[in-house]
Amino acid sequence: MITDAEMDYTGNETLKTCVDFHGHLCPGLVYGYRVAMEAMARLGLARAEDEETVLISENDSCAVDAFQVLLGTTLGKGNLILRDYGKNAYTVFDRNTGRALRFIRRKSYVYGGTVPEEYAVLEEKMNGGTATPEELKRQKYLKALDLLQSPFGDLYDTEEVAGPDMPPYAPLAPSLPCDCCGEMTMATRLVTSIDGKRCCRACAGKETKP
Repeated sequence: MITDAEMDYTGNETLKTCVDFHGHLCPGLVYGYRVAMEAMARLGLARAEDEETVLISENDSCAVDAFQVLLGTTLGKGNLILRDYGKNAYTVFDRNTGRALRFIRRKSYVYGGTVPEEYAVLEEKMNGGTATPEELKRQKYLKALDLLQSPFGDLYDTEEVAGPDMPPYAPLAPSLPCDCCGEMTMATRLVTSIDGKRCCRACAGKETKP
């Protein structure tokens, strides 16, 4: 089996950058890679320096790492918004043009690679809970390679979001000490307790417990 280290990324340094950041090649990362590349092409995007591009991800899968690398949408900058609905769906907003695209999978995955018999055996073992760690890795690897070669339209439906509700810029607020633990906390995240204390959410949760 070819390992990630032995993969020839000649001509696709962009994918290699994603793999290096994430740690390995896998289907989830490839989904994110394919969507990010499609969004950049359709919206004319470059990697965001600030919050000019915003991504809403409806899952917390490996795909998110590809978006961080390629689109520059990160939790730290506030332009990566996670809404973990468990859906393979993503919306990319371009603040400069006001356009937004939503990418959604509506079809089950069907392997279309060059070793269908091997893949079928591996998938059966995986679904039955009998696959070894190496077999699981092989199944993911074969799926990742297939996803890289599949027409984008076979993977995702793409919809222009009409009149998109553009997410606001990341909020800025001063930090104040929690009245309960004394730790500095973003002022807008403090919670006022019954006795009038302004507490962080961790302390507020303890205060409400019997």
